[in-house]
Amino acid sequence: MAMSNAEAPITTHDFRHGPLRGTHLTLFPHSLLHRGGKFLETIPMHGIAAVRVAFARDESKLGWGAALVVISLILFAISGPMATLAGAAAKDVATQVNSTQGVASAVVSVFLSLQSFAHALPAVAVALLLWSAALFALGWYGMTTLTLTLGAVERDYAERGRSALLYQFAEVASERLLAAGR
Repeated sequence: MAMSNAEAPITTHDFRHGPLRGTHLTLFPHSLLHRGGKFLETIPMHGIAAVRVAFARDESKLGWGAALVVISLILFAISGPMATLAGAAAKDVATQVNSTQGVASAVVSVFLSLQSFAHALPAVAVALLLWSAALFALGWYGMTTLTLTLGAVERDYAERGRSALLYQFAEVASERLLAAGR
């Protein structure tokens, strides 16, 4: 079936990152088409009340990243004194009681286990620091979201990062929406 120039696409946007990766938006003179691998959605231009595009950093990821940094610093701070205290307590109990059986042996084992746990805390803290760095990076990278207002419903089309191409698509869609309203 041949298309006339009136049905030719005005502009398109391919989502390369984020939750809509692999889908694309196509703006036609009288409709907006969102196509993915297993779906197709057509929105008539006269049904769109507003078009908005915005970039926002993910503040929750930034907050969790900061919290993980604080937790890792606390783990670094307590690991040394905890290991020293547990080792000294194990040595003290072992020297005061020469028995290798019974309660004294169990108490020494608990203190030695606590000392081993304290020696592992810096590795856990480093892992938390790496995790916080990843959260900071994702939070700082943010999302660009195109929002269409369709009566009482809003439809969001999000892409990871600051997308100049999605801004351009939104500008063309806005111009088309304003031209259709005249």
